[in-house]
Amino acid sequence: MKKMKTLKITILTEQDYQKVTLVLQELQNQKLIQIHSNESTPLILSHEQMEEIIDESELGPFYSEEEAKAILHL
Repeated sequence: MKKMKTLKITILTEQDYQKVTLVLQELQNQKLIQIHSNESTPLILSHEQMEEIIDESELGPFYSEEEAKAILHL
């Protein structure tokens, strides 16, 4: 038996979401794939929490606040 593979799929437009979902659900119904939703609720950080994360990352001396936020995906 071959090794299972995990793929990440990005649906490029909202209007194609339903079409792609239907195809994937049909494949799942045929027991060819398993679908695991990877959606998460974004965290809302206060300005103070963001500053603390930047300080702890030690990026402050080398990057502006905006650059550090981008590097840390905040």
